[in-house]
Amino acid sequence: MDVSHETASVYLLARFGSLWRLGMVEHPRHGGWMVCGGHFERGERPGQAAVRETVEETGYRPRLLRPAGHSLPPGYPHAPARPSNATTGGTAWWVVGIPAGPDGQHPQRHLHIDHIHVALADRPYGPTGPQEHSFRWVTDRELETLDTPADNRILGSALLDTVPATVAARHPRPARDEALRRELLRRRDIDQAFRNSLPRVLTDELSARWAEIDEDNTAWLKTVIDRAGWPGRALCGEDGADAAWLLAQHADRQPQLQQMWAGLLAEAVTAGDAAPEHLAYLEDRIAVHVEGGKQWFGTQHRPARGGGVYEPFPIHDPDGVDHRRAEHGLEPLSEATKRINGTNT
Repeated sequence: MDVSHETASVYLLARFGSLWRLGMVEHPRHGGWMVCGGHFERGERPGQAAVRETVEETGYRPRLLRPAGHSLPPGYPHAPARPSNATTGGTAWWVVGIPAGPDGQHPQRHLHIDHIHVALADRPYGPTGPQEHSFRWVTDRELETLDTPADNRILGSALLDTVPATVAARHPRPARDEALRRELLRRRDIDQAFRNSLPRVLTDELSARWAEIDEDNTAWLKTVIDRAGWPGRALCGEDGADAAWLLAQHADRQPQLQQMWAGLLAEAVTAGDAAPEHLAYLEDRIAVHVEGGKQWFGTQHRPARGGGVYEPFPIHDPDGVDHRRAEHGLEPLSEATKRINGTNT
C-alpha cells in the first residue's frame, strides 16, 4: 500500500477498587467496540493526538504512561512500522502498521501507521466531559467475548495483566516519615473529638471553633502536599494515610484544593498507595457539596424530609451502588445508613 496515514490509539485503563478495566468505545461506522483513537490532525505529535482523541471520544482526560519497553504480546497481528513522521515524541509504546479500508481520510485501502499509547483514567467516577461515542469499561473476562478486533483483545488483555505492576513500580515510594505520621494522627484525633462532641444546635462560638480547626488543618495539609506529595501508605503508614484523607475530606472551605487533592489521591489509589474507599468518599463529597450533583457511592447523607433520620444524597445508577461500594471496600449502603442513624444491631 503506497498511501499511509499516521494514527494514534489509546489503551485507556482504570482501577476500580482492586479490579482493573479497559475503556472501549463503540465504533460509529463499523460497529463493535474498539479502543479510542484516530488520525493525527495537522501539526499534531503522537501524544497530542492520543490525548485529544481520548478526550473527544470518552470524555476522560488521560494520563499517558511512559513506554515501559515491553514487547508486543504473542499473537498480536500487526508488524512494527517506522513512523512516517520523523519525531514520535517518545509517548507511544509501539508503532505498528495496520491495513485500513476506505474512510473519511482516503477513499481507497491504505495503511495506518498507528502509534499505540497506554494511559490511565485515575478518576473513573470523577469529572468527565462530553462523549462522542458510546463508552464502557470492561474487565479482562468481558474482553474475551466482546465484539472487538483481535488486536484490541490480545493487546488489551496483555496490558490489563502487566500495567498494574508497572504503575505500582513507578509510583514514588518515599521513606517512612514518622514525625509526619504522628502529626497527622494528632490532628485527626482533635478533629474527631471535636466533631463527636458537637450538640445538635451549634452556638456561634462552636461554629467559629469548627471553622478554625478545619481551616488550620487544611492550611497545614497544603504545606505537606506541596512539599511531599500525597501522604500515602509508604510515606506515613496506613493510619497516617487514613488521617490525611480525613483532613482532605473536611477541607470543604477550600473546594479548589479538594479537587486538586482528589487527583493526587486518585493517582495514589491507582498505584496501590492509598485506599480505594478514600477516593470514593472524596469523589462523592465533591460531587454533592461542590458540584451540586449526584454521587456514585452513597457516602454522603442528609437529614430526610420531616427530620429524625438521615438518607443518602441522590445517587447515579442507584441499582448498581452496592456493587460499586463492594469493589471499593465499602459495606452495603443500607448498612451504612443504619449505622449513621444509630439503628444497626
